[in-house]
Amino acid sequence: MKIYKKGDKIICELDYWQHKNNCYDPEEEKELTSNLIGVITEDDCSISHLIDLSYKDDQQIGMPIIQTSLEEEDFKKLCKEIGIDCHKYPSCSRCGKVIYGSYTMSKDYDKLCYDCVHELGID
Repeated sequence: MKIYKKGDKIICELDYWQHKNNCYDPEEEKELTSNLIGVITEDDCSISHLIDLSYKDDQQIGMPIIQTSLEEEDFKKLCKEIGIDCHKYPSCSRCGKVIYGSYTMSKDYDKLCYDCVHELGID
C-alpha cells in the first residue's frame, strides 16, 4: 500500500494482486491472485485484504482496509466497477449480530449465532 498527498487529495494506492502463498509448490508462488475483497455486513461495507491460502485451496478475509458509507447496492456496483469479488456475512435472525463463522438453523430461526444457540439450549 502506498499513501501520499497530491494537491488537496490524499491518495491511497492498494495492490490489486498478490503472489500466491503456497510453501508446498514454489512454482505456484509465482502466480498472482486477488489481494482485495468487498465485505458487506449488516452494519457496513468495506474493502478488505484477502489472505491467500493456496496451500489449502482456500482464502480468508483479512482486516478491513477501507470503510465506506455506501448502501449495499451501491457498494456492490463499486466492487463490480473495480473488479473485486464481494462477500456478504449473514446476521443472526434472533439477535442481529453478524455471524463470521458457522451458524445453526432451527425451525423457529433461519440463522442462529453461537450465543443464541447456547441461550436457547439448542444442541
